[in-house]
Amino acid sequence: MMEESFHFKLRGAIYEVIPEEENTYTIFKMGAEYLQILKNSNHKWMRIDYKTDLPVVEENDEVEDIGAVIDRYLLK
Repeated sequence: MMEESFHFKLRGAIYEVIPEEENTYTIFKMGAEYLQILKNSNHKWMRIDYKTDLPVVEENDEVEDIGAVIDRYLLK
């Protein structure tokens, strides 16, 4: 697992990925905390609800795209 944060640009916005624990990442967008995502055991990226701390099962293109960038970064 990566230990350091990294930045990338997607759809004109600058994101920062900060690794947490157990395939969980905090995402900042344009310098502000934006969301938390996790990769589940089925290798599906999901956003975590801030109020319940539970994964949200939904189709979310942005979360999938961010997850794909993290996957590519981890393969380096």
